[in-house]
Amino acid sequence: MKKITITLIALIFSLSSFAQSVRDFDGVVAHLQRLYNNQKMDSVYYLMSDRGKKLMTAEKFSEAMKGLYSQYGAFIKVELKNQKANSAMYRSVFEKELLGLSISLNKENQIDKFRFVPYQDESTQDSAHKEKSNFEYKSPTGSIYGTLTIPDGSKKFPVLILIAGSGPTDRNCNNSLGAKTNAFIMMADSLKNAGIATLRYDKRGVGESSLALKDESTIRFDDYINDAVAIIKMLKEDNRFSEVYVLGHSEGSLIGMIASGREKVAGYISLAGPGKSMDKLIVTQLNAQSKTLGARARSICDSIKAGHIVESVPTELQALFRSSVQAYLASSMKYNPQKEIKKLKIPTLILQGATDLQVSISDAKLLKKGNKHANKIIIEGMNHVLKQSSADRQENFATYNKPTLPLCPGLMPHIIKFIKH
Repeated sequence: MKKITITLIALIFSLSSFAQSVRDFDGVVAHLQRLYNNQKMDSVYYLMSDRGKKLMTAEKFSEAMKGLYSQYGAFIKVELKNQKANSAMYRSVFEKELLGLSISLNKENQIDKFRFVPYQDESTQDSAHKEKSNFEYKSPTGSIYGTLTIPDGSKKFPVLILIAGSGPTDRNCNNSLGAKTNAFIMMADSLKNAGIATLRYDKRGVGESSLALKDESTIRFDDYINDAVAIIKMLKEDNRFSEVYVLGHSEGSLIGMIASGREKVAGYISLAGPGKSMDKLIVTQLNAQSKTLGARARSICDSIKAGHIVESVPTELQALFRSSVQAYLASSMKYNPQKEIKKLKIPTLILQGATDLQVSISDAKLLKKGNKHANKIIIEGMNHVLKQSSADRQENFATYNKPTLPLCPGLMPHIIKFIKH
C-alpha cells in the first residue's frame, strides 16, 4: 500500500511427489541464504531439482532474484516455524522486510519449490481477533480462505464482501510491506453491531490463501476478479443472507467493480478506488516520488500495454516491472475504472478520503463521471487506510502502523446507511 507493489515476488516451482526421506531443510536454507547474500543468483538456481529448472530459465530466475534483493535487501536470518515430510515454512528476516519462506525438497535434498510470501508475527496481530478461517472457496489452483462475521440472531442478514487492495494486503487490511491497520476488522465489528454480516478474505497469494497463487509469470488480474465472482455466487446461495453487497478498497475497488457487473449484487461500494487505469495510476504515483522515475515508468507502461515485453528495465524499477509480472500488468491495464463503473446498473456508492495521499479526490470525480447515478461522498480527514489524519505526509503515513487507531468517524455511517437504505 505504501509502496507500489502489484504482486509480491514469488519464485514458484513444481512440487514433486517423491517417497518420504530425511530432508535437510536447515542445511539447504542456510546454503540458499549464503548464496543469495553473496548475490550468486545463478548458483541458487542450481540448488533446484530438474523439474523445477524446466519451469524457469536460469536467466529469468537470476533476474527475479536480483529484483528480490533490490526490493528487500540482505537475507539476515531465518527461523523454522513448521515442518512436514517434504515441506517447511520459515520466518525470514530481510534487511527491509519480514517474509515467510515456503520450501519443499525432494529425497535428494534438491529444491522442488520455494517462494517468499507475506509473513505476520503473532505479536503484531490483535490478540482479540486471532480468528480461524470459517470460509473457504476451493478455486481450481487452491483454496481461498476468509472470515465470516455474522450478527447474533436467527433472521437473515445482508452481507458485505470486503475486497482488499494491491500487493500482500490481507483480509484485515494489513500489509507486510508497511501497513498494520486492522481496518477491516474494525469495519466488520461495526457492521455486526448494525446487523450486517461481512466476509473478508485473503486474496490468492496472501496469508492463508498463499498456496492458491500460481507461478507469477502466469497470474492475471482476471484471476482476482474470477475469485470475487465465485465468492459472490457462494454467498448468494447461502440461506443465511438476504442480500449480497460488495466493497472494494484501493485496487480491490476495480476487482469488486468488475465482479459486481458480472455477478449482480444488491449494491457496490468503491472505497478509495482509483479512477485511472493501472498504467496511469503507476505513473501518477511514481511521479509523486520522482519525475524521472515517472517518465521511465510511462515509457515502460506504454510498451507493456501495447503487448511488448520490456527486456531492459532500470534497476530501481526492476521489482515493479520484472519480466515475469509484465503480462499481469498488461492484464490489469486493459481495464478502465470509469468504463467499468458505467456498466453497473445497481446502487453504487463512491467513498473517498480528503487526506488520502495515494488516491485523490480527482479519482472519485472520475468515477462519478463514469457513473452519474452513483452517490459520491468525500470524507473529511480520512486517509488511504481509513484512519483520521491531516494531509501532513509524516503524520499521515504514521497511521499505517497504528492498528489500534479507530476508523475515521465519518466512514461507517455512510456504509451502514447505504446497505440498510
